Amino acid sequence: MKTRSTLYITLFVLAICMAIALIVFWNIYIIRDYLTIRDMHAELHGGLQGFSAAGRWAVLVLGITAGVLLIVALSLFFAAVMRGNLLKVQQRDFTNMMTHELRLPLSGIQIFAQTLRQGPLEPEDRDRFADGILSECARLGMLIDQLLKIQQLEHGQLLLHKRFLDADVLAQTFVSKWPRPIRLKVEKGLRLEADPMLLEMSLANLITNAEKYGRGSTPELSVTRNGDAARFEVRDGGRPLPRKYLKKIFHKFYRIPNLTTRRQNGVGLGLYIVRSVARLHKGDAEAQPLTEAGVGFEGNAFSFRIPLSRIGA
Repeated sequence: MKTRSTLYITLFVLAICMAIALIVFWNIYIIRDYLTIRDMHAELHGGLQGFSAAGRWAVLVLGITAGVLLIVALSLFFAAVMRGNLLKVQQRDFTNMMTHELRLPLSGIQIFAQTLRQGPLEPEDRDRFADGILSECARLGMLIDQLLKIQQLEHGQLLLHKRFLDADVLAQTFVSKWPRPIRLKVEKGLRLEADPMLLEMSLANLITNAEKYGRGSTPELSVTRNGDAARFEVRDGGRPLPRKYLKKIFHKFYRIPNLTTRRQNGVGLGLYIVRSVARLHKGDAEAQPLTEAGVGFEGNAFSFRIPLSRIGA
């Protein structure tokens, strides 16, 4: 990928240099001919009337215009080539990631099922294997649900089923259903008109990320007022994100190119869904690294904002 991109950029730079050289030589050639004609006319008739200034500027403008149009055409062509190349790379990476992500839970289900078929098991072991199958099925279902939501988002078919709800109750209900510990801090009295299923999906994506990259820390979910919106924020104790990635991580299929990310499962859809859901509600999402001097705390905060309801019904 890097080699091909470098080649395209090199070819583009060379093309631009050639275009600039053509502009220079065009003007030099035309102006040289003009000067030759002017000198010949001066020798025969004593001067060139009515052409010197206007003709010189016309030739100059014509040459510059042709060069600018050529550079614009080359730039558009280069942008189209790079977009096509990027799309191919994204499609290839997406296919590879999806194959890997679908194969993992299916392999787990197969192993658990084969073990159950081998013979009588102790009730504790049987329950453990059954729980493993259910867990892998839930993981597979979540992945498929994300893909369906992405397809609906891309085609503008994702409908909001809004209802009035309290942000603190939504967060408390979500935490009570989550299978692992979550620290919770909520501010009461934040009334929303939103789709609870989509908000829970966004929270699940943020908590899952915090568990993956939090270096074993317990995620912290807080719900606070942020102007005329409710702010849902998830903090973790992971390695602080470089600021150059803070916007890119919300792009579809984007994953930070480092060893920590490669070790974790994922297809780069979670944060994209979080931002898309927030924007469907006229809100937005963001991420920021966290450091607390003197405490030695490091981590990241991922959040999304949902406008407060103006109707208390």
